[in-house]
Amino acid sequence: MYSRILGALTSTAPDERAIMGVRSVVPFNGGGDWTCQNQDHWIFEGTGMKNGQSIPGLVGWEHHGEPDSDIKGLEILAEGNVWTGGGRQGKYTSVIFPGPKENVIFNASTIFWSQDLASPPGHWIPWSHNSRPHGPDPRVQRMTKNALDRALGKG
Repeated sequence: MYSRILGALTSTAPDERAIMGVRSVVPFNGGGDWTCQNQDHWIFEGTGMKNGQSIPGLVGWEHHGEPDSDIKGLEILAEGNVWTGGGRQGKYTSVIFPGPKENVIFNASTIFWSQDLASPPGHWIPWSHNSRPHGPDPRVQRMTKNALDRALGKG
């Protein structure tokens, strides 16, 4: 019976790396700093970010790890370590790549991206095992603007 249940749950959907450009093979519930690795990319325009500079606590408990080297045009934007349970180390990777319809797919590789966009009254910033976003950050706001401008054909 167990095998029939598993067979019924088998997915024929594409691997998450084909959709998002990266894939985590080990579940993590920790976080870390979002560290620039491609300062010359247009996404960083106007942010002042340099390779090796980080946005503290931006990577939350859900993120993506191993990039898919089979995707043509995939570029790594940020990558670094994440921590869970105070000592178990993993890796996240933020990527950008051409989409199937002359669009761009940007994967920030963090569930906390919105935490650095705005902080409305009464909002509580979440914790994530040894990591926490620090609230609105002009660099994240500018990267979001750059991505939206590109999507709207302004950049």
